Amino acid sequence: MSDGTALVSVTIPFRNREDFLPDAIESVIAQTYPRWELFLVDDGATDRSTEIARSYEARLPEQIHFLEHPGHINCGVTRTRNFGAAASQGEYLAFLDSDDAWLPHKLEHQIAAMEASPEAGLCYGPSEYWHSWNADSKEPLKDVIQPVAPAGKLYFPPFLLANSHPFGSYAAPCPSSFLIRRNAFDLVGGFVEAFHPGTYQLYEDTAFLTKMYLKVPVYVTDVCSDRYRCHSQSIWYRTQGTTREELERRFYFVWLRQYLQSQQITDPALWKLVRQKARMYWYHLPPKATGLLRRVSNKLSH
Repeated sequence: MSDGTALVSVTIPFRNREDFLPDAIESVIAQTYPRWELFLVDDGATDRSTEIARSYEARLPEQIHFLEHPGHINCGVTRTRNFGAAASQGEYLAFLDSDDAWLPHKLEHQIAAMEASPEAGLCYGPSEYWHSWNADSKEPLKDVIQPVAPAGKLYFPPFLLANSHPFGSYAAPCPSSFLIRRNAFDLVGGFVEAFHPGTYQLYEDTAFLTKMYLKVPVYVTDVCSDRYRCHSQSIWYRTQGTTREELERRFYFVWLRQYLQSQQITDPALWKLVRQKARMYWYHLPPKATGLLRRVSNKLSH
């Protein structure tokens, strides 16, 4: 690289986010790290999101690029992220959800952390759960920085899989916090496209992390560099405590068993942990039954 800094390829997948998309794009433009390219990937938007994305491409054509699926179809966030990554050139990959935002130091801090830990294929840190963006909320909540795994260290496989959500006590990081080496992304095959609008999508980020945790060293930082926008239209908000949540969990745990088998994972301790959490979903019990069993298990474990 001519200036000694690695290129970072950023993908923002979007669909019908005209209210939030400008914030996400502006937070990339505001980065203190200079060498980035941004792919705005249209996942079949029917509002003004497409127009907004194209206007940013016209404003900064050398750094910002508009993409869309053939026929302007809706493919889901996993395929859309992979589409952006495939079109990019960077040594590092980052993904920003269209309703989230980065803090200005995001890339500068995480690139430095990755360069200091050359074994790491993935870097992430805690995210701010952002409620204050909505000044009109009738029940305003305080912004909270959600801790993840203990910071300042490199974790080797499969420690984080065994100790992070949904198997351990460490919280899952937000996708907008990820910084990934391209070779690590390619090693695991990117995001799992089986999670899409025609199936179940809630655990798409968990599936991706599962693959990374099994194969890639991960560096966790203590610096918050992104804001996760909390709002009523998110999949997480709409599924909490519903039958749909249990169906989403079942889809992930069935996928997990198949993936572990396909990768010839034989670690008995890992399989024991997986069975403890997942077995009831493999039996295809009714969602109300798995929800009840999960609540009882959570109470007993505390």
